[in-house]
Amino acid sequence: MQLKILSQQARKEDARKKIILGGLFVKAELDQFHPHDQDILYGMLLDAKSRMHDDPTLTNKWRTLGQELMKKDTHN
Repeated sequence: MQLKILSQQARKEDARKKIILGGLFVKAELDQFHPHDQDILYGMLLDAKSRMHDDPTLTNKWRTLGQELMKKDTHN
């Protein structure tokens, strides 16, 4: 029973994470690619991952940009 409850919690957390990530794609207006061009999104994400590995300063740059844009969105 305990294992079943933990499994349900893990599924709920996973679903919530996917909903949040999907919402970010919609907010960034990248949902126009899905589902027909999902390979473009996948390539874009892998490229961003590679760039982050090559240049760790990108993480802070993108974080700052995202925070500024999120604040701007909440004020509109």
